[in-house]
This record gives sequence, structure tokens and C-alpha cells, in this order.
Amino acid sequence: MIYQTKGACGDCHTLSGQGGAFGPDLTGVGASRSPQHLRESLLNPAADVPRGFAFISAVMRDGPTVTGVRINEDTFSIQLRDAAGMLHSLWKAELREFTKDLKKSPMPSYSATLSPSELDDLVAYLASLQEAK
Repeated sequence: MIYQTKGACGDCHTLSGQGGAFGPDLTGVGASRSPQHLRESLLNPAADVPRGFAFISAVMRDGPTVTGVRINEDTFSIQLRDAAGMLHSLWKAELREFTKDLKKSPMPSYSATLSPSELDDLVAYLASLQEAK
């Protein structure tokens, strides 16, 4: 219940094919992450940003800024997904500014959102997710 409501985890994370695609897929996360790691990720998301989830800020030459997580990148272009789930494909030559932060997470800390017992319950739930993707 905490995952679905107070945590709103499914807004950004996929679980068994359901949910958002802004954050990593959590299907089977309990098989690859310890309860201690899961707790730390909920309290301090930037402590261990998952590989492949670089936070991108791109400023177009004509002004607008696009932020999100990198989906794909090559020498000439970058594709990212913003928090609303919209995909953006950008030519690097058309950008005025481009920053890639491998240590920043768009996920908020849940230290002030969840009570200690809610945090324990959410960690236990995530740790129980043992099925393969």
C-alpha cells in the first residue's frame, strides 16, 4: 500500500510491467539489492545512482531546457525521458548547454515523507521482490 500511495513509487518505477519508466525497473530488486541498500536508496537516492540513469539537463539554442534521465546517447544525439514520461531526442549540435550528472538522482528522499515503520514496511516489500524480470 505504501508503494502505491504515500511512496508513489509506481509513478516513476516499473514493477512487473506496470508503472512509470522514469526510474529503474524494480521487478526483482530484492534479488539484487540488500535491505540495507534499499533503505539507503530511499533515504539518500544520490548515494548510489543506478548505472545508465544519468540525469541530463539540456538547454536548446532557442531557450527551452529539457531535463530527464538518459535513455540513449551517441556522439551526435541524446535521447532522454522527462519526469512526465515524454521522450526527447535531441541533436547535440542544437544545444546551447548540456550537462550530465552521474551522481544526481531525480528521486526524492523519503526521510521526511515516511515514518520509521512505513520505511521498514516499504524496505521489506522491496526486499521481497525476488522474481526475475
